[in-house]
Amino acid sequence: MKRQTLILGIVLGLLALGLAGPAARPGLADFDGDGYADLVIGAPSDRIADATWAGSVSVIYGTGAGLYGSGAEIWHQNYLDGSNAEPRDWFGVALAVGDFDGDGYFDLAVGVPLEDVDRVTDAGAVNVIYSAGRDGLDVAGNQYWNQNEPGMGDVAQPEDYFGNALAAGDFNGDGYDDLAVGIPGEDIGSEESGFTVDAGAMMVLYGSAEGLTAAGTVWSQAEGVEADDRYGLSLAAGDFDNDGYDDLAVGIPLEDVGSVTDAGAVQIYYGSHSGLRRRIDKGIFGDFWHQDRSGIADTADEGDRFGQVLTVGDFDGDGYDDLAIGVPWEDVGSITWCGAVNVLYGSKDGITGSGSDYWHQDVGTVGSLCEKHDRFGYALAAADFDGDGYDDLAVGVPYEGWNDPDTGIVQILYGSAGGLTDAGNQLWRQGLSGILGTEEAGQHYGYALAAGDFDGNGYADLAIGIPDETINTIRTAGAVNVLYGAESGLTATGNQFWYQGSSGLPGTAEDGDRFGSVLAALPRTRSRRTYLPLVLRHP
Repeated sequence: MKRQTLILGIVLGLLALGLAGPAARPGLADFDGDGYADLVIGAPSDRIADATWAGSVSVIYGTGAGLYGSGAEIWHQNYLDGSNAEPRDWFGVALAVGDFDGDGYFDLAVGVPLEDVDRVTDAGAVNVIYSAGRDGLDVAGNQYWNQNEPGMGDVAQPEDYFGNALAAGDFNGDGYDDLAVGIPGEDIGSEESGFTVDAGAMMVLYGSAEGLTAAGTVWSQAEGVEADDRYGLSLAAGDFDNDGYDDLAVGIPLEDVGSVTDAGAVQIYYGSHSGLRRRIDKGIFGDFWHQDRSGIADTADEGDRFGQVLTVGDFDGDGYDDLAIGVPWEDVGSITWCGAVNVLYGSKDGITGSGSDYWHQDVGTVGSLCEKHDRFGYALAAADFDGDGYDDLAVGVPYEGWNDPDTGIVQILYGSAGGLTDAGNQLWRQGLSGILGTEEAGQHYGYALAAGDFDGNGYADLAIGIPDETINTIRTAGAVNVLYGAESGLTATGNQFWYQGSSGLPGTAEDGDRFGSVLAALPRTRSRRTYLPLVLRHP
């Protein structure tokens, strides 16, 4: 089916063109190559026919006037190969965008972590939808991946949740984006030695001219594998050492740090000509980060879940990507689950603790009070909203109570030569003058975030998920508020309010859909490196 009849979901894809791959096509940073970012909206609780919680993904295409409902698509598994929409699949709970076949147009990967595979309950799967060029996403050539596919290096097991997290990047620099897939319920071990239950794993499907292939690697923790670590629960890709190969951050939010339960950690893998690798020269734990590491603000505390949320941006504009780490269950002083964000900066040596930031409400001039159960950092998105060359950070605080409980807010920290700063920070919520929609208790404004330049004016724009928004009298139908960027940063001018059935969007707002609980877009065109076909890269 063509894009006029379908809907899609997406998560942020990162691209670097390298050895012997197809030539870079400047300006094509979206599904249809028109230079305007497109927005993917997940509704994993959407009912498809009689299948409750089967899930769907909607795609709204960008134009010179911003996002435009005409031509928007809705996608679900009844349109795709491999499986049908079934109850409780949760299609669209994870999204990633990358150019997996190297044709210069971006493709969409959709996680289905509760998919049953060959009667194995909740083994999980991933659907991949490819761009047809100027027509955007198309059903032709779509792929269906699960752990029972040949060459996957493992088998589907109950409650693996393959596809619960996704990230796209060119880890081997060949010009084709690759897909990292989180498997947080994976049991590690063997029948002979015994299994460590729910330790978690991650695998990479490498791109090619034919799209993603199974010639990948399954990764788990090198040392300290423990039950219920949930390694791979979150993923983010970026070039932290600016060597032309994308790197991967893997969240392990239930990792015990010493004797501290569920403090959380993040493992970094670096790209190379042969793909992702552990840097043995740095020591096994050299790229293993947690709040008890030297240079990292705060300390590892029980239940912090450091690494629950990850995003990547160049906040100081030095050419090295930086890593923002959400710690939404962080206690700040005596305030339970106020939430926080740690920022680790990139360098020629990759991610380091040098100059790291620690942000929460009540720091400097950051707006709003740090209150119980706010969960600052529950969602993150990075992009350059004011066009000054420094990426900025949007932080979702969906459980913030304003005039009513759990209405939610979004706070913006702007980038500078010195990194993120509270100077000029912004606070957005429904109920502000000019913002569309009505502030209501329990709507969770800021539950999901995604950034992209939807109108192509050089300033990134911000999509804000409100999955528990009431539409007319339909409770938890869900909606998305879009704020547009400008020289002064994000502004309420021309903001948009989207829900199923609005302004040409396909689908119907229904109770419990939670439209907007997952979002994805491409915030920037990555700097691409082009090599002549006969020039080879050496280790």
